[in-house]
Amino acid sequence: MIIKEKTVNGLPILCLNGKLDIFSKNNFRETAEKYRETGGKGLILDFEGITFVDSVGLGTLTLVVKTFQKLKGRVILVNPQEQVKSMFVEMNVGKIIPMYKADESYSQFSAI
Repeated sequence: MIIKEKTVNGLPILCLNGKLDIFSKNNFRETAEKYRETGGKGLILDFEGITFVDSVGLGTLTLVVKTFQKLKGRVILVNPQEQVKSMFVEMNVGKIIPMYKADESYSQFSAI
């Protein structure tokens, strides 16, 4: 998985491309935890480039979200591809991780 980090309007964003699975979980977790360790209260995960999530990837994603929540922070997921979104909806992941459609500038969000 390739992770591009950027900040837009003061919000940290991780743009993820590839597969979130057993082979990429450590890279993802370590990158996300950097923002929590520096006192970040929020993180946007752009899933537009994620083509596959296995059970280990889903567990890692949930762990990252729960870690932020313990510190009164928030993680949101934006722009998931249809197959990933369908899986998340079917598994009720939206109850843990809010999912939105975002524009390119991350200034407009709409619920999915």
